[in-house]
Amino acid sequence: MRIEDELWRKVKALAALEGTTVSALLEEMLTALVRGAEKAASLEQPRDRVVEELKAIRARGGSPLIIAYPGKTAVELVKEGRGD
Repeated sequence: MRIEDELWRKVKALAALEGTTVSALLEEMLTALVRGAEKAASLEQPRDRVVEELKAIRARGGSPLIIAYPGKTAVELVKEGRGD
């Protein structure tokens, strides 16, 4: 594998600024990348759950997306946002 010269120079400079070696810096970054990927894979995908819940509300005849603001309708809120 070949690393672009400019990127390699930047990595070496970063390692020097941090008072470490390129190897240690790369190991730290790769470890963080792998741990992050593992954590992301282990998490429940809330988006999927939310979509299913919205579909269930709609199937029961409800309106899953309601703007609730005391004393104002959605139209009034939109008009205020546009300056109308």
